[in-house]
Amino acid sequence: MKRFLLLYSLFVFFFFYGYSTVPIGYYNTTEGKKAAVLKTELHKIICQDTSQFLDYGSGKGNTWEGFYYADRDATTDAVIDMYSDIIRYFPNPNPDFVSFGQLIHIEHSVPKSWWKCDIDHPDCPAKDLNHLFPADGPTNSSKNDNPLGIVSGTPTHDNGVSKIGPAIYDGYVGAVFEPADKYKGDFARAYFYMATAYEHYKDKWDTTKPENMMESNTYPVLKPWAVKLLLQWHRDDPVSIKELVRNDVVFITQKNRNPFIDYPFLVEYIWGTRTNIPYKLDNNINFPYLKWPNDNDTLNIGKVYYNGTKDTTINIQAMNLTGDLTVSLGGINAANYSVNKSIISKAEAEAGTVIQIHYNATTVGNQTALLSIYGGGIELVSIKLKSFTSDEFGALPASSTSNNGFVADWTGSFGATGYMIDVYTIGQTGTIDSSLITEDFKTTLLTTWIKEGYAVNYSDKLGTYIKLGTTSTYGKITTPAFDLSKTPGKLTVIAKQFSNDNGAPITATLDNKALAVWITAVESQTFTAEIPFSTPVSKIALATLSGKRVYIDYMNVAAQIPEYGSVSVSGYPKTIGNVLSYAVDGLRSSSEYYYTITPIGNGGSVSNQVSVQTTLNTNLENKSINIPYLLLSSSGVCIANLTEPSKIQLFDMMGRELQSHNINASDFKVTIQQNGMYLLKIQQKNGFNSYKIIY
Repeated sequence: MKRFLLLYSLFVFFFFYGYSTVPIGYYNTTEGKKAAVLKTELHKIICQDTSQFLDYGSGKGNTWEGFYYADRDATTDAVIDMYSDIIRYFPNPNPDFVSFGQLIHIEHSVPKSWWKCDIDHPDCPAKDLNHLFPADGPTNSSKNDNPLGIVSGTPTHDNGVSKIGPAIYDGYVGAVFEPADKYKGDFARAYFYMATAYEHYKDKWDTTKPENMMESNTYPVLKPWAVKLLLQWHRDDPVSIKELVRNDVVFITQKNRNPFIDYPFLVEYIWGTRTNIPYKLDNNINFPYLKWPNDNDTLNIGKVYYNGTKDTTINIQAMNLTGDLTVSLGGINAANYSVNKSIISKAEAEAGTVIQIHYNATTVGNQTALLSIYGGGIELVSIKLKSFTSDEFGALPASSTSNNGFVADWTGSFGATGYMIDVYTIGQTGTIDSSLITEDFKTTLLTTWIKEGYAVNYSDKLGTYIKLGTTSTYGKITTPAFDLSKTPGKLTVIAKQFSNDNGAPITATLDNKALAVWITAVESQTFTAEIPFSTPVSKIALATLSGKRVYIDYMNVAAQIPEYGSVSVSGYPKTIGNVLSYAVDGLRSSSEYYYTITPIGNGGSVSNQVSVQTTLNTNLENKSINIPYLLLSSSGVCIANLTEPSKIQLFDMMGRELQSHNINASDFKVTIQQNGMYLLKIQQKNGFNSYKIIY
């Protein structure tokens, strides 16, 4: 491995003072070929010898040795991780090339479940560094074997770099993995490489898996929706210095290269806009020539909301120019487009450059313009620009999210003179009564009820009742069993005294524990009592004393189901000016909020709801973050590792505060006397934690 290290060091030196070290003649046999034939020729070049692939795993001569040289920041020793922004460091020196365990995985960017091949097969892609990358373990586990894509719904995983969530394509509906914009091109080129290097796997791709982006053929291999997606990512995220460096290091290791990093335009000759044009090697062209873009290409900027803007880029590279290039805009809607430069120097164009195209959506409907490139001895090249301005009003994903706020963004609503923003959380707004037992005593009680003493149905001209007690005997009725383990409830009883038994009391008990005592009168009264959490087989009893007779004409036991809805943040909703963004602050860290926008002055409807997750507050002024530890005991919850001072609150599931304690100790015990479901809130200096307790 000393040879490897020496070559790697020499390469790093020469790269910054020269250019990417593609071996002379490496791609010569691609001259004059196009589309499928060109792809197959590249396959022969990059897959002719796989004997140098490192074995899979950690240790010398294995994958982690390759990662040490290919995916380590040479200055800081940090792991270059395209899946997360968590910084982890390689040991240096690292003679044993150890792994990071579950913190960082060896990730197959093209999932190995997509092909039917033993990892010990001589040319198994499971060992190919050109698509293996070190990846944050939790993110990789969430990624699973999902395809690449743009998440179009609520993500199930989002760490600020990688997202996993639902997507819909013409050919695939399901979960996708979406990398950060700055890495989308990296992944696209890895996939183009795999579709080329392993085109002989046409019978090994597991096409029974709908998430597999590959087909059982040698061309184009990638499914149509995958080609469209990867082309866009490849164009939007050009090859970076990181990729160029890695490509050369991998070549030193396993003796093959990713051609789409060396020559990005090859993608267009195989899958893109140049499939009908034979590929020409640069060293065989001796006349002024614009390699990119193609004449009559179309650049579709896509849908932009009214009064919004959108930026995109286009790559330009030329050869053997006689002078500078000129860039100009024309066409019907040229006034809505602009470019960041009108002159590209000869040196800049031949080295390869990017121009930015800006679209300002001030006109509703389809918009077109013509981008022209000329000069330097080349023939005029025209690029069609297309976009669509929508007058559809809607709230957009928030931007500039921080630990205490965000910027709400939305599209313009035609004719609006201003907007109203509402920022809110989802919380409990009340309860809904769900009846468990209802009895009007018009018929004889079912056998599931228990009657004790004197309890007899009774009717007169005023109604039907159950009479409890006589002058010498008590009376009692007990309900059938019902479930109070998951929610509290409410007891409602309508009753009156018998004859002249003034002030006859009714005692209500829950599982033989006192619940309420009511004093009846001559006229019927409605009595209520809150029922706490109890057991799955709870029973309520109503009883009276001998000589204190009562009539009960109605009884209801209802579970109180929490009702959730929007709870506006203090100060919202509020009316703001005729703007398309608004900075929201003063929020809690690491919390989920929502916002909607309502246009004013044009009768417009409220927008869609947008969710925002504020970030974790990492600026704690050197205050240590203590995570409380909870342990359930026979008499309550024991809490350890508290930061002093702390505040502990216990709520029932109705949101009612049951206990509140200000603590100046690292340990505390919350006593709980009844079984049920509770919410425990622990407030410390660095924020608060909430826990759902089922006791």
